[in-house]
Amino acid sequence: MTSPDGSGAPTGIDRTEVLAAGSEVGDWVVTRLIGSGGWSTVYAARPADGTVTAGSSGPAEVALKVMPTAGLAPRQARRIRESARREVDLGSRVGHPRLIGLRESFVLTAPDRPALDGAIVLVMERAVGSLRELLDAGVPEADRGPLVAGICEGLAHLHGSGWVHADLKPENVLLGEDRSVKLSDFGLATELTGTHGYVPPMGTLDYLPPERWRAPLGELGVRVRPSADIWALGIVIHEVFSTGGSPFPGATPVARGAAVQEYAQGRAPLRMDHAVPPFWRALAADCLAPNHAARAPHTAESLLARITAHQATTSTGAGAGSGRRRARAAV
Repeated sequence: MTSPDGSGAPTGIDRTEVLAAGSEVGDWVVTRLIGSGGWSTVYAARPADGTVTAGSSGPAEVALKVMPTAGLAPRQARRIRESARREVDLGSRVGHPRLIGLRESFVLTAPDRPALDGAIVLVMERAVGSLRELLDAGVPEADRGPLVAGICEGLAHLHGSGWVHADLKPENVLLGEDRSVKLSDFGLATELTGTHGYVPPMGTLDYLPPERWRAPLGELGVRVRPSADIWALGIVIHEVFSTGGSPFPGATPVARGAAVQEYAQGRAPLRMDHAVPPFWRALAADCLAPNHAARAPHTAESLLARITAHQATTSTGAGAGSGRRRARAAV
């Protein structure tokens, strides 16, 4: 996630202040560090009372997202509080199997550790990995379509509930043991007011739609619509089927952003990796339509319907082919 000041990690925090395994945080005990971003650190944890879930061989694990506020400038601390509020608001109102679950939230009291005292803690459903990790390792061919379908399913529910994710990327697509998809990190998510929502001027450059690069900053932030998530989905589809590559050239996110704007202004074609199969190439191209008006008809729900129909056709074709091969073998 982009940091509150839009640059690196928030200033004024000792980023070496990490909770060790065995540390108690509310009703939870930290078991290990999962990862750290610009303004939060995520830990695996288990219940402090040793509660065991039904059918489990050990204590239920959760993910603790710890968001420090100590030592920050007032503007930065306010943005972190707003981000946590959005996650809690969405988590309490928009539940779905394809969205990571929020169990509780609280403020950490740690007077003996000033850097962590007053940190906001979100207790979330535990996943086993992210799509980014899977991309780095190589996505098995059989998993690619179902992964994209799962993302579409999560987005369709999110958009249908009146929310925009606003920071969709492989790091924010978490995976269960069975590779089931869980969209996560709703710190920039916004509830729509009419056709638009408003977000801070933040995000991940490689997944911003063309209109965000020149969007004016108003009193409420930058306007955003569900079609922004659809653009990001197009980038993710290309990454899944092209071993992590972006469809836009450039050695840095800023250079790739310049290529996005060249494309959106009609000065460069959309060039996708030839490794992307035709169906998925067409789907990604629709997601990457150069402006909101051209992108808007391709909702997450309609994209999911296309994927479902394609998978059914592919499955039927494969079954018929197998039947013909078995018949020839019998003769």
